[in-house]
Amino acid sequence: MIRKIGLLLGVAACGALVTSCGGDDDDPTPTPTGSSTPTPSPTSSELSLTADFTASSGNANYIYAFFTPDTGGTEVFNGGSRINGNGVIEFVASPDSASFIFPDLSEAAVFGAAEFVSVSATQRFYQMGTAALTMFLPDEEVMRVTYDLDDQPFTRNSVEGTLRSRRSAIFFSPVTTTTDIASTLTYSGDIDVAGGDPGVTAADTVSAPQTTFTVTPGTDDTISGTIAIFETVASTQTQIASFEISAKVGAGGTFDGAISDTTYALTGNYVGALAGDDREEVFIIFSAIDSDPDDDDDRVFVGSYIGN
Repeated sequence: MIRKIGLLLGVAACGALVTSCGGDDDDPTPTPTGSSTPTPSPTSSELSLTADFTASSGNANYIYAFFTPDTGGTEVFNGGSRINGNGVIEFVASPDSASFIFPDLSEAAVFGAAEFVSVSATQRFYQMGTAALTMFLPDEEVMRVTYDLDDQPFTRNSVEGTLRSRRSAIFFSPVTTTTDIASTLTYSGDIDVAGGDPGVTAADTVSAPQTTFTVTPGTDDTISGTIAIFETVASTQTQIASFEISAKVGAGGTFDGAISDTTYALTGNYVGALAGDDREEVFIIFSAIDSDPDDDDDRVFVGSYIGN
């Protein structure tokens, strides 16, 4: 069964590590905080889609949602934010159950054998009514767990409607090797992203192509790469963001930095970490907002990257 669920995105606890809330409750517009961005903390358990495990992580969560008016019309992006706090995923193979804890949920969301839908080499999926849980493990060291809720009553700017929300948490295995990075590390992977101008941008029209990140050894080991974001309208793709990422990789493989996209007038932050005993994988969580107070939009972009 699914136990008591948490509050909607508009009244979720906003994370202090990268974003905070702005505006009123029914029109959340995340804004970046200062440069102090605590990096994620890892799980202490092996991740799996078929064998028992329990994993926890801190400061590795984000949330976004889409709004549909009761009167009908286009479903639009409603808002998104990084969320501070701890996430937990517990999977038991027999009897089958998956339990997910997210910072703004008052109790764990629990799915059992009756809610199990499918499992593949990279994904395990549960669904019960308007709620769903997906455990995405593209390789071995980094898992993204998403908890989806649909048909949530919500009021946006005095308009009655419903939300379709997604809460995401990243879980990862820590780097254990103490050997210096001797040659360039290269990672390739996919990006989960949502965003646009709240109340304006149509849902699911924003995407980002697969990209590559590299870690270059030196006095300061440095990770670098670019996250490019596009919007598709009438089958035409238009680039709407480009985050140049370059940061020192610290002890344990963690890193963070500021987003300054002058081309598309966006500012924000990102955090991430190398993962696996020997740095086999990497992930990045990012959040950015419109930095031009004189334009006519309040763009928000939030998401994550997993590479191996």
